[in-house]
Amino acid sequence: MKLLSEADLHRLLTPAMAIDSSERAYIVLSRGQMLVPMRSEIARPDGAGVVFAMPGYLPGRVFGLKVIATRGDESTAMVLLFGTESLQPLGLFSADHLTDYRTGAGIAAATRLLARPDARCHVVFGAGRLAGPCARLVARVRPITRTIIVGRGTARAEALAEQLRAEGLAAETCRSADIVAEADVVTTVTTSSVPVFPGRLLRPGTHVNLGGAFRPDTRESDDTLARQGFFWCDSLDACLSRSGDLRQPLDAGVLDRARVVGEIGAALAGDLRGRATAEEITVFKSLGTAAQDICLAEDVLNMPGPSGALEWRPEGQEAPPR
Repeated sequence: MKLLSEADLHRLLTPAMAIDSSERAYIVLSRGQMLVPMRSEIARPDGAGVVFAMPGYLPGRVFGLKVIATRGDESTAMVLLFGTESLQPLGLFSADHLTDYRTGAGIAAATRLLARPDARCHVVFGAGRLAGPCARLVARVRPITRTIIVGRGTARAEALAEQLRAEGLAAETCRSADIVAEADVVTTVTTSSVPVFPGRLLRPGTHVNLGGAFRPDTRESDDTLARQGFFWCDSLDACLSRSGDLRQPLDAGVLDRARVVGEIGAALAGDLRGRATAEEITVFKSLGTAAQDICLAEDVLNMPGPSGALEWRPEGQEAPPR
């Protein structure tokens, strides 16, 4: 069994691998080729966070479990992967970076499908751990010439923008949510429980990624977006039951169920439509799915090597021939 540290994941993960892996995860999930039960949740008694257990089973290949715990803006995660036929443990990953990267990669995969090809301005709401991967990976799939970070804390937003500029992205900060009026792509990765931008200011043809709120009583988008947008989900069942961005406007009669087009994986596979017109406002709702974690973990293990990772065997078990 390989034991992979955060340093290993930083070294091994690449943007192309992560984005392609998320596409594969979404497709196998939508086609019913991977079993992903609804995740279990334990809310912290102090109300500051939650613990998730996220299992998944890819027949004939691997099965595994991610455990992730959050507290405010902090989180920590581990992924354990097994072979379906051997039942042997294959890898144990320290998965903070993997989680951040797969989230950004999933949003980038959806953006590659749904955003207009000429999208150049990307507005990111949130300046925490997920904001950087989202900014970097979206810039890999669209000709982004302007990345704007909107965060509650000016210092953290400025620090992220400075880091992105050092990496070659034209990044800046803004304190007003009205900046969405200039966006071609909007991504939200906040801890807010209420809408973070006015949907009425979105231009026709804008693409929106909703990647923060993950409970029925929280949302990042408003009723205006619900009325005018067309929605794709990472997991339709999960989003219809657990996402406040869909559940609240559906219950209020604001969002027409027909505007929830379906799963992003079906659209990526060509089994469902993507963007229909240049003027359409498209929305991707991401709750996160264990399919992404397990597919990306499997891809890392299938890399040449992965050299440098520690290897552990139960006492008495011989090393496999090399």
